[in-house]
Amino acid sequence: QMCIRDRYQRRVHGDLFKLISFITERQYDPVIVFCFSKREVEGFATSMGRFDLNSDDEKEQIENIYNSAMDSLSEEDRNLSMIQEMLPILKRGIGIHHGGLLPIVKEVIEILFQEGLLKILFSTETFSMGLNMPARTVVFTAMRKFDGEAFRFIKGGEYIQMSGRAGRRGIDDIGITILMMDEKMDQDSAKSVLKGSSDPLISSFHLSYNMMLNSMRIEETDPEFIIRRSFHQFQNDKALPDMQKKLFELKDQQDNISVSHEEVVAQIYKCNSGLKLLKDKLHEAISDPKYMLPFLAIGRVVHILSLIHI
Repeated sequence: QMCIRDRYQRRVHGDLFKLISFITERQYDPVIVFCFSKREVEGFATSMGRFDLNSDDEKEQIENIYNSAMDSLSEEDRNLSMIQEMLPILKRGIGIHHGGLLPIVKEVIEILFQEGLLKILFSTETFSMGLNMPARTVVFTAMRKFDGEAFRFIKGGEYIQMSGRAGRRGIDDIGITILMMDEKMDQDSAKSVLKGSSDPLISSFHLSYNMMLNSMRIEETDPEFIIRRSFHQFQNDKALPDMQKKLFELKDQQDNISVSHEEVVAQIYKCNSGLKLLKDKLHEAISDPKYMLPFLAIGRVVHILSLIHI
C-alpha cells in the first residue's frame, strides 16, 4: 500500500508540475492551488523547485518586505525553520498558506500575493474564507476532502467559495478553474458540486449580558439600536411575512380538523390519563420505605427490573 501511495503521489506531483508549467507559459497566473491538507500544501510547494518566476527586482522587494516583517519577532522565533525556509520559496514567486503558519508569516504572504509578487500560491481552503484576494486561475488538486469523519466530495457551496477566486475584477475578462480528477465521478455527484447552490448566510449574532454591560460604559449607546441595525434582525424582519403566512395556514388547518367520534376519543383519553395517574400513585406508595422495608428481610429474593434508579 505504501508503494502504491508513493507512486500515486509522484504521479500527482508530475501532473501538477506539467499543469503549472502550462499555466505560467500561457500567462494565466497568478494561480491559487487548493489542497485539502497542510502536508499536501507544503509538499507541492517544495516540489516546484525548478520554477523561478520572479525578476531580480521582485526578489529584492520580497526580501525587503519579508525581513522587515520578521524583524518584529524575537531572535529565537527568527531562527525557526519555518521562518528560515520560507524566504527562498517566496523569492521564486511561490507561496504557502495554511493554518499551521505563524500569523505574521500568513500576513506577509497575503501582502505579497496582493502586490502580485507571488505567481503561485498553494493553500488550504481557509484562504477562500473572508479574504478578498482573487487570482486569474484556480486549481483543485482533488475533489475529495476529509471532513473529520470520512472522505467526501466537496459541496457545492465549498466549490463556489473557492472557484470564485478565479478572475480579477477589472483585470481579467474570464476566470479559469481547473479540476484535477483523481477518480471517476458519477453524474449526480458532479452536478451537486458544479451546479449546487451556495451555503445560506445565517447570522449568529447574540446580544449577551457581557456585550450589554460593555455598551453601557459608552455614552449615548442604545442596545436596542444595536439589535435593530444588526444583520440578525434584518433576517428576522425579512422572514416575518413568510412566518405570518405559515402561521395563518396552520391556524386554518387547526380550525378545519375534524375528528370522528370525538366524544368517544375524549373519554378514552380521559380514562388513560386517570389510569396513568393511579399507576404513578401506586408506584409511589410501593416505593415508600415505610411500606417497602418490612419486606426486605434477609434471605428474600429481589427481582430488579431496571438499573436506572440504582
